[in-house]
Amino acid sequence: MTDKELRALKRADLIEILYYLRSENDELRAENDRLKAKLDAIFDESVHAMRAAQQSSAGASPVLQNRTANKRKTKKKRR
Repeated sequence: MTDKELRALKRADLIEILYYLRSENDELRAENDRLKAKLDAIFDESVHAMRAAQQSSAGASPVLQNRTANKRKTKKKRR
C-alpha cells in the first residue's frame, strides 16, 4: 500500500490495520519465543549427551588412557 493510499484511508480503517498488524506481531513473537525455547532444549540436550559421552569414554578405558599417556612420554624422550 502506498503512502497516498494510506493517507486516503479513514481513521477507523487505520486503527483496524494497526490492530491486525499488532495481533500478527504478537503471534510472531510468541512463535519466536517457542522456537527459542525449543532450540535451547535441543542445545542443552546435546551438551548433556556430549558430556555423558566424554565421561563414559574417559571412565570406560583407563588402560587406553595409560597407553596414550605412555606414547606421549616416549615421544618427548626421543626429541
